[in-house]
Amino acid sequence: MVFILMLFTACRNTPPSEILLKAGDALRQGKVEDALFHYKRAASLYPGSQTSQEALYWIGRVYLLFKKQPKEALGFFEKAVSLGDITPYCEKAQEKIADIYYADLKDYKKAIVEFQKLIDHFPGSDLSVKAQYHIGQCYLAMQDYAQAKIEYSMLLDRYGAGEYQDAAAYGICVVYFRQGDLRQAKKEFENFIALYSNSPLATNAKLGLADTLEEMGETEEALAVLGSVEKDYPNKEIILRKIDNLLKKKTTRQGARSKG
Repeated sequence: MVFILMLFTACRNTPPSEILLKAGDALRQGKVEDALFHYKRAASLYPGSQTSQEALYWIGRVYLLFKKQPKEALGFFEKAVSLGDITPYCEKAQEKIADIYYADLKDYKKAIVEFQKLIDHFPGSDLSVKAQYHIGQCYLAMQDYAQAKIEYSMLLDRYGAGEYQDAAAYGICVVYFRQGDLRQAKKEFENFIALYSNSPLATNAKLGLADTLEEMGETEEALAVLGSVEKDYPNKEIILRKIDNLLKKKTTRQGARSKG
């Protein structure tokens, strides 16, 4: 009994930084179970502390990245957040909670709630713009196009120039196309291409414009846009197939007109 008490006291007197350091070293060496042991030890020895919050965050990361168990990870991230904003790991854990609901569990309604918490609880955070964008993406995935457009527009109005600005503008283009408002979609795609020519999404916008023009029956214009994309698009086969389909449609229409 005395030995057990001495062992417990020795463990309790171990500096928290030392335990976290051992955990980090184990993780870097690929010793996942050892890392978990030390992180869980830190969380249990120093409950409610900064050490515990940091440890809980890293336990969640291990379950998410190494064990591929997002639901298990979620519980640890939630425990970290429940301790309050006592370290930067609270904000990081909240981000991971939202990401898991969005990307892993595809629970878009819950993801919206968690991304909104990130915005509300951490005003001025660099993660706010990401959260706002993903709220728009959630509504887009749920086919609530009107609300998706509101969320994308809110990002552009609230955060101005910066990360995700082009993604939000592109999202608005997609919304109009999916709503069937082809004239407005055409206008938005054209504006995007003009304003964000250097964006990684510029090529996608050109393809979206080509699809819009095709739906509007403007075959020649759609062919011209696809021709401008061909040299830049990584998968040329897709572009060539689209061009071939449009040419066949054009030939079919011309044949129908000549018979008429």
